[in-house]
Amino acid sequence: MRKWSRCILSTFLLAATLSAQRLTIYCEDDAPMQFKAPDGTLSGMTVEIVREIQTRVSNTDPIEMVPWARGLNALNTEPNTVLFSMGRTAERNDLYQWVGPIAESAFGLYVKAESLIVIKDLQEAKSVRAIGVYRDDIRDQFLTKAGFRNLERTTDNIQNFKKLMSGRIDMYASSSNDIKGNAEQAGFQLSDVKLVHVFLRTQIFIAMSKKTDPAVVSKWNAALAAMKKDGSFRIIFKKYYPDRKLPGPEITKF
Repeated sequence: MRKWSRCILSTFLLAATLSAQRLTIYCEDDAPMQFKAPDGTLSGMTVEIVREIQTRVSNTDPIEMVPWARGLNALNTEPNTVLFSMGRTAERNDLYQWVGPIAESAFGLYVKAESLIVIKDLQEAKSVRAIGVYRDDIRDQFLTKAGFRNLERTTDNIQNFKKLMSGRIDMYASSSNDIKGNAEQAGFQLSDVKLVHVFLRTQIFIAMSKKTDPAVVSKWNAALAAMKKDGSFRIIFKKYYPDRKLPGPEITKF
């Protein structure tokens, strides 16, 4: 009986420790997954998902919106750090711990709707004058590794869209999840641009730093799995992406 009581107490203390574990939670500004509403509050699909997970795991740590490069640096160097939303790739797979998937995305090159630019493969895109990318994110990393020397980096996707429409860049590397929101926030419509090439498809996750307790990551994943099972995940997802398919099973092999 005493042994059983100790077991119950240990389980309770572990749960309490996990609940009390403070996390630094960062997100980027990238509508409709995460953005600031007109009243200044954080909103978006992933923000709603993270907050629901927090409720289920009894975590009350605030979410802070920061430039992607700052959030990524913290994720790389600080324990107990969360960053969303992040594409999971072979290069990133072992660098972080993962909660998800929460979406799937196709990253591609977009041009103005009236543009005459046509590319048959990614190699041809190296010959255009300038391609706008979001500094240090998956698009920047992928294209840089592929040998691109014509990338113009910014910390603001909305500025990238405006630069495309004003002719300051020839192409904009964007995500199928974000391009519509980028267009509208920049004062344009999705019909003002067209996709000319898809260069990467990936699942989207909430990333946790390597030095975060794996038990915390498991608890968050369990809460997300419960959301998918009870339908609350679907309600949030379809609120922002009514015509998109829900993400498939987690891909762990690359």
